[in-house]
Amino acid sequence: MTDPKTDDIVQFQALIATFRESIPAFTKMVFNIDLSPKQVELCEAFRLKRMITCAGGIGWGKTLSMSVLTWWALITFDEVQVSLFGPNEGNLRNGLMKEIAQLHGKMIEPFKGMYEVGATRISRKINPASCYAEMRLARAENPDTARGIHQKNNFVMVDESSGVEDEILQILLNIMTDPNPKLMLVSNPSRASGFFFKTHRDTDMAAEWTQVHGTLQDSPNYDPERFRQLVANYGGPTTKQYRVMVNGEFPLDDSDGIIARSHIDTAVLNADVVPSPTIPVIYGLDPAGPGADSSVLCIRHDNRVLAFHDWNGLDGTQLAYKVREIYEKTPKPDRPAVIAVDATGIGHGVYSVLKDWGLPVYSCIFAGTPTRNPEKYSRVRDQLWWEMREWFESENVYIPNMPKLIEELAIPTYEDGSGKIKLQEKKGIKKRLGRSPDFADSLAITFAVSKTRYASKYNWSKPIQYDHLATLE
Repeated sequence: MTDPKTDDIVQFQALIATFRESIPAFTKMVFNIDLSPKQVELCEAFRLKRMITCAGGIGWGKTLSMSVLTWWALITFDEVQVSLFGPNEGNLRNGLMKEIAQLHGKMIEPFKGMYEVGATRISRKINPASCYAEMRLARAENPDTARGIHQKNNFVMVDESSGVEDEILQILLNIMTDPNPKLMLVSNPSRASGFFFKTHRDTDMAAEWTQVHGTLQDSPNYDPERFRQLVANYGGPTTKQYRVMVNGEFPLDDSDGIIARSHIDTAVLNADVVPSPTIPVIYGLDPAGPGADSSVLCIRHDNRVLAFHDWNGLDGTQLAYKVREIYEKTPKPDRPAVIAVDATGIGHGVYSVLKDWGLPVYSCIFAGTPTRNPEKYSRVRDQLWWEMREWFESENVYIPNMPKLIEELAIPTYEDGSGKIKLQEKKGIKKRLGRSPDFADSLAITFAVSKTRYASKYNWSKPIQYDHLATLE
């Protein structure tokens, strides 16, 4: 005859084992809550991985997921410590800690009676020193709060991670020396820089983390009508707030971007601008060899970008054929006066082939000496991006609403501490962006030969002599 008490213990242990393997089953049985697919994704990442970073918009249940994970850890592990960090005490108390307490109120017995729940700490009544969760503030002026956190099962969750100083997040990496550590960063992606940003966008750093991304549309209560209202409240899809809070995407720039986001937004909305008929069409070609980067051709007529064409995996000759095909299919009155080509590397071969074919090409060396105002710029690349910035600042220009183009224009920063303007190195841009700014570079190249970019502003009306390119150089 079996001992009923022994049978209960065995069944309880089997239940705990089931919970440890299935957080959705745990959540349904203990709280009678069904997790949404995105919430399950985040919980599974936490269950299976050691370093998790979650960037998300509003409304899809980041706080609920973190609260569920806190209880899952406390119920399914012994010798467990859950540290709940955040930069703001009020937000921690009224957000995450409040949600954790509310889940305790929904909890079934016997689990509900096994824990003491306070304002800043939750502990198991039996052996409270070895099984607890507590709130901690993450502030640079008191970094000791992030030190000395060690336990066999050592779980750390950082809410509002985008607002936590890099120093604190770096200190928290020390828990990775424990037997079973987990570090999860969760935040609205409000900054385009810093440790949290890098866990998503820095190529080398992001490889060490498991990324989760959520949007408003991932909400279990998503309602299209409410979505339309939020679009209006956040100012529309081109705004920073919409990008961060609705799409859960990082902003395109911080305050030191070379081109102000407001000017980019204005250019996207300026669909009615009319180019001057006396200003020629210019092509800008940014060639790339076979690989991850794209070769991009930008077609600009005065204050209006007409089109982009992009290709991947082409060698120099193949790319030259593509450009010539576009040129020849274009009616003669609409053909470019100049095809400006970044003639560095593979671009030199493209330039040479197009020149041999008799097309009106111009060699632009991005890394070369500035062709205008050399006392102001470090290289041609800096000069062209700055002149493109001035073009945007006129607020009488149009660019297509292309997410890739907008990102590439908004992300680069610059410095002028040396007395000369210097655009952020392409390597740094690629780390932040996750790719090369090929579309933006091709647009910048269209300024290599045009001294008349403000022709409409200055009412310049002299006809362009298309046969004499020297007048454009």
